[in-house]
Amino acid sequence: MPIINNVAYSWSMITLSSTALGIDEGSTTLEGVSGIKWSRKRKIESNYGLGGKPVSRGFGNIVYEASITMDYNTQQTLRSIYGSLCDIGEFDLIVSFANPLASDDWTTTTITLKGCIFDEDAMESQQDDTNITHEFQLHPFDIQIGNSTL
Repeated sequence: MPIINNVAYSWSMITLSSTALGIDEGSTTLEGVSGIKWSRKRKIESNYGLGGKPVSRGFGNIVYEASITMDYNTQQTLRSIYGSLCDIGEFDLIVSFANPLASDDWTTTTITLKGCIFDEDAMESQQDDTNITHEFQLHPFDIQIGNSTL
């Protein structure tokens, strides 16, 4: 990926949106999100034959994982709407990265975490915390990656 005008993608260029959570494109409703992670993994194993050397590969299931780290205020905002994070149900979370300093026709990279659902409603804090946060697993069904030009 080229760096244009010496500007690389960074945290400040991330936008979250999800119509199911009432978050519009470009919204700052979830301002208290301080981390987002996702991964798509496939099981790959070597198949062995004569001489104990691999002769082919076998492919297994694709596993999707994602998480979001939110501050307590953001958690409370969602709780005030839904009662509990566990009551939200499935939702798509769209993570967009835009580099507006690149050029007039800059590209937005979009990752859609499909069918997310919270499996817990939790809180953790300890002495001397200045910001109470928690990482929640999202359990997506699929992760789609795409680009669009604005």
